[in-house]
Amino acid sequence: MGGFSSDESQVEGPGGLRAWLVWGTAALFYLYEFFVRVAPSVMEAELQASFHLTAGALGGVLGVYFYIYAPMQLVVGPALDRFSAKTILVPACFLCAIGCIMVMSGHSDIMLGLARLCQGFGSAFAFVGTMYLAAEWFPRHRLALLSGLTTSLGMLGAIVGNAGIAEVVNDFGWRITMKDAGFFGLFVMILIFVIVPHHPPHKEAKPKVKKKGALHGLKIVVLNPQTWLTSIVTSALYMPLSVIGALWGVQYIMSLTGESKVAASGAVSMLYVGWLIGGPAVGWLSEHLGHRRLLLGASSALTVAGTGLLLIFTSMSMWSVYALMLVIGLVSCPQVIGFVVAVEHNPREYSGTSIAVTNMMVMLLGGLGMALFGVVLDWSVGTEQLGANGHYSVDAYRRAMAMLPIFAAIGGLAAWLLQESIDRDEHLQAKHERKQAKLAAAEEKANI
Repeated sequence: MGGFSSDESQVEGPGGLRAWLVWGTAALFYLYEFFVRVAPSVMEAELQASFHLTAGALGGVLGVYFYIYAPMQLVVGPALDRFSAKTILVPACFLCAIGCIMVMSGHSDIMLGLARLCQGFGSAFAFVGTMYLAAEWFPRHRLALLSGLTTSLGMLGAIVGNAGIAEVVNDFGWRITMKDAGFFGLFVMILIFVIVPHHPPHKEAKPKVKKKGALHGLKIVVLNPQTWLTSIVTSALYMPLSVIGALWGVQYIMSLTGESKVAASGAVSMLYVGWLIGGPAVGWLSEHLGHRRLLLGASSALTVAGTGLLLIFTSMSMWSVYALMLVIGLVSCPQVIGFVVAVEHNPREYSGTSIAVTNMMVMLLGGLGMALFGVVLDWSVGTEQLGANGHYSVDAYRRAMAMLPIFAAIGGLAAWLLQESIDRDEHLQAKHERKQAKLAAAEEKANI
């Protein structure tokens, strides 16, 4: 295979041991980036007090992360299609780490906004870069599984960013927590520099692409209606993670149950546990069944039902909240295959651009969702008093939560209009060929 012996290909070839090491290193950056993204969810009250911000203003300032993250995807995709992932990911991880240190040292809303700008700018390259390396280092039929595994590592970062640091924030303060996060990011940057090569050894070095070639690829992807339908359903399924997980979930659950921040952050983490468990399973299932559109449509319908339950209850036990968060995570996790659908609906040479444009929509709508949620909460203060301990009341949160099933329903409509990205005949033929190849390899090994 490309000049490699069978032993060499197990290490250096597509899907070999080195491929897993390279992908895993980049995925560690995505885990770190997700931690940075959601960490404010357990610091919401402290950040409001330290920077003297209303809920709407805090949502807007923290949303800067998404506002730079989203448009940067227009640069990320073409940049990865043109340059090596290593060239892009090392400075990106550095910026994300510096953003954490800036948060620690800041005392004004302007500094907080600049810090989130650096975090969002650097983080913009993490997921797309990891998936791009997966496409470069692995066979195409592994992409759905790797998309799920990549997302699972991101969810692990989210769990650490919620329940994992809640007690640390309580004991040592949010500034020290963010300082340590910054130093860890610098460590991840060094790992990327040492482990990730400029291009896979089984492929030739990437030819220099003229600028208009990159823009041509962006034009092809953006003008493809399937890209937009994929982006809409993928964004809608991500909305619970953005709104509940990244910022407002902890305070909502504290108002709903009367429990402590540590307990509430543990409940929010169950949302990520659902994605962590379900992501790889959904990726494997979509490849095994040969259906993407069906899973996205079913996920949208179930997400409407799951998030709709948030509008019903004015009080719940903590165990019930744990179960509900887990369910919402499980039913919305098929979002991970949306990126594979984007790749399959566009030319392969523009894989990075396809993933990036879809990710841009996910992050843009995620940031807008966070800010919109805060605006509704502030509006609710004008109609009723704050709840216990100065928090917004459960009714105020329920009004804001109404946006989640609405977005999921819109995503379901997009999934219904979406074309299936897998050619059934080609899929079945490829499965047969892989099965025959495995049998032949087993026979050859038995004869040695």
